[in-house]
Amino acid sequence: MQRVSFFIDGFNVYHKINEYQEKTGICYKWLDYKSFLNSFLQSDQLLQDIYFFTAVSKSRGQLSIDRHNKYITALQNTGVKVIIGKFITTPITCKVKNCNYSGSKEFMKDEEKKSDVNLAINMVLDSSKDVYDKCFLFSSDSDFVPALKMVKEMGKNVGLLVPPQDKVVKVTAIDELKGICFGKGNSVIETKFDELGKYLLPSVIIDPKTNIAVKMPIGYQSK
Repeated sequence: MQRVSFFIDGFNVYHKINEYQEKTGICYKWLDYKSFLNSFLQSDQLLQDIYFFTAVSKSRGQLSIDRHNKYITALQNTGVKVIIGKFITTPITCKVKNCNYSGSKEFMKDEEKKSDVNLAINMVLDSSKDVYDKCFLFSSDSDFVPALKMVKEMGKNVGLLVPPQDKVVKVTAIDELKGICFGKGNSVIETKFDELGKYLLPSVIIDPKTNIAVKMPIGYQSK
């Protein structure tokens, strides 16, 4: 059996799902990654690990923090390994084009840090430890190209799960990622929004560590 591990760029997928929710009112944020990713395994493949990389922003209010933490707990209860980075707030200067005003205004911007590095490190580290035979990246971020190339050079098979798109995407970073991952078997998989609805977590989950019920947040429900 071929051992397969999945490495999920949490925010890369989240933003696609969030944009779709804003457009359609349909929400897939309470996604059960374990059952969803299991559906892509072939008969000669065995699930090894699922890693989910994310960070919790403190600047978006307590309700956002609570929703995010509930989802993290829900994923962990399914066996997903959640690796948490962090957000930092940095000042940026914004200038309006074609404006006679010569000054500038400074804004504070949240930036996610460490998640991409954490994903790349864990992917390469598990390859070096022979934890898996094949890994899948679930992201459309070309920053992971070097890590995928390294894993491939280490003798492992690499695959790509393309986050769902609700519009035609021009030639982008996805094409560069696909170029590395094309190969035998299920190497490049285009995910679809209408598939996600079959793989949602139960609306209420009992956390075995605390015996407390974790309920799907209101913001994660479809209209």
